[in-house]
Amino acid sequence: MKVAILYYRLFDADGREQMIGGVETYLLNLGALCAEIGWEPTLFQCSNRPFERAIGDLKVVGVPVPKTSPSSNWTSFPWARHKRRNQALFEAATKSVDLSKDLLIFGADHHSVPTNSRRCIAIQHGVDWDLPSRYHTKKMLCKSGWGARLKKATLIYAAIKSFENCPNRVCVDYNFLNWYRTLLTAEPAGRIWVIPNFALVASPDQVHAREEAPGVVRVLFARRFTEYRGTRIMAEAAKRILRMNKDVEFTFAGEGPDEEWLQRHFAGEQRVTFTKFLPPDTIRVHLKYHIAVVPSLASEGTSFSVAEAMAAGCAVVATAVGGITNMILDGYNGLLVMPDAASLAAGLERLVADAPLRARLGRTAYETAVGAFNLDRWKAKWREVLEKVANG
Repeated sequence: MKVAILYYRLFDADGREQMIGGVETYLLNLGALCAEIGWEPTLFQCSNRPFERAIGDLKVVGVPVPKTSPSSNWTSFPWARHKRRNQALFEAATKSVDLSKDLLIFGADHHSVPTNSRRCIAIQHGVDWDLPSRYHTKKMLCKSGWGARLKKATLIYAAIKSFENCPNRVCVDYNFLNWYRTLLTAEPAGRIWVIPNFALVASPDQVHAREEAPGVVRVLFARRFTEYRGTRIMAEAAKRILRMNKDVEFTFAGEGPDEEWLQRHFAGEQRVTFTKFLPPDTIRVHLKYHIAVVPSLASEGTSFSVAEAMAAGCAVVATAVGGITNMILDGYNGLLVMPDAASLAAGLERLVADAPLRARLGRTAYETAVGAFNLDRWKAKWREVLEKVANG
C-alpha cells in the first residue's frame, strides 16, 4: 500500500538542504514507521522545480507551486497562496496514490484541503495563535487595537476550518482539543486521536552516570534563537543568575535571527557558550547538563525540547504555555513558570540552589519520558491509527 504525506518543506525549495525542526522530525519518523509496517511512503513538498530525493525509505517529491498568478491579483494574499499550495500538493499526491486503497496524510492540518475521504488523516501540531498579534503580521494596523483583534479572529477561524477539513485527525496534545471543544455546540465530528510527541530516551546507565556531583551547575537552552521561543527572557534571567552565582554556566544551543543579539548580550562572559547540534545528538548533549530550560512565550504542542530534556534526566524549567502543561506537573517532574524573565529567573535560582530538588526532578522527568514520551509508545499508537484508517 502507498502512503502520501503532504508538507510544505522537508528540503529547501531547490531540494538540496534538509530542513531541521520539530514537524520535520515528526514526519521523518512517521515515514519510517510506514516503511516498517511494509507500506511505501512518499512525502510531497513545495519546490521551485521538480525533484526526487530519499531519506531512508521515505521518498521526497518536489512539487513546483507558482508564487503568483499573472491573471489575478488576489493570489498575492497569504490565504490564497496557502490554498493554492495545499491544492497543488493534494493534486500531485492523488495522481500517485489511489484513495480507494491507499492512505494520504496531511503533515499539518493547515496544509489540508476539504475532503470527505475516510482514508485521509490530518495532524494538528498544537496552538500557534496564542502569540501577541505583532508576531503574526508586519502590518502596523493589525498589531494593536481592533486591527489586532480582527487578525486574531481570522487566525482562529482558519485554525478551526483547517481542523475540520479532514474526517480523521491526530492531535499532539489535549490543549488544542480542549480549546476546540469549547467552541462546539455538539460532539466533534469525525474521529480524533491524541498522540503526544516523543523523544529518544537515554538508558538507565547513562542517566545514572550523569547524576549530581559537586561543582558547577550547567544549564542548557536548546531552542531556535527567536524571540517567541524565549531568547529575550532567557537572556535576562541568565544575567540575573550569573550575577548571583559563581558556580553556574549557561549554554545556548541553536541558531536563528536572535543569534547575533545573544552573542552581543553575553560578549565577554566566560560562563556563557554557544553551540549547535543535530537531532541524533540530542541525548548525548543533554546528558552533559543538570538543568534544561524551555522558556517559550507561546506556540507549543507537546514540546520536543521538553521531551528530549526529560529523556536525558535533566531537571526542566519550562513556561506554562500550550501543550507543555500536558507534560509537566509543577514540582513533580519539572518546574512550570510564567513566560516572563522574573518568573523564569526565580525557577532557575530555585534549582541552582537546591541540588536534591534537581536530582529528584531529573529522576521523575526521566520516568515520565520512559512511560509517556518514548518513541516506541508513539509508534504503537500511530500504528493503531494507521491500521484503523487503512481497514476502514
